[in-house]
Amino acid sequence: MKSLIIVTAALIVVLTATFAMAATATSSLTASASVATMCRITSVTNLDFGTYDPTDSANDDDGVGNMAFRCTKGTNYDVYITGARTMTDGTDTLNFQLYQEAGRTTTWPSGAPGVSGVSANNAPVSSGIYGRISALQDVQAGSYSGTVTVTINY
Repeated sequence: MKSLIIVTAALIVVLTATFAMAATATSSLTASASVATMCRITSVTNLDFGTYDPTDSANDDDGVGNMAFRCTKGTNYDVYITGARTMTDGTDTLNFQLYQEAGRTTTWPSGAPGVSGVSANNAPVSSGIYGRISALQDVQAGSYSGTVTVTINY
């Protein structure tokens, strides 16, 4: 009988401890982040006019480049291309113009305000850069190069 009382007492202690540990406590964890207004140029394809013939009075020389950029969704942006639209061989200067479309009627602005928009999402925005060297520029034979800069204000 004494054993039964000891076993019963031990069982009561174990069950009481088990029920005491069955309680839980909780707390919330909040996740947070801030999203920056951002634009980033992802690619620029150089403009190559090929071989220019300064004696051909009938034909301008055209070339095509491209640029792509991404902006945070909902970001207002303004794109333009700065810098002199000239190439040099170190002695002579060859002038060119940059256009927004293949028909070459609307020039790329060379400063703000440029071409403005609002990013609908963060997918790349791609835009052609259409160049033209006008006919009959009086330059010597050689290799010509120049640099302009694609700029995005946001």
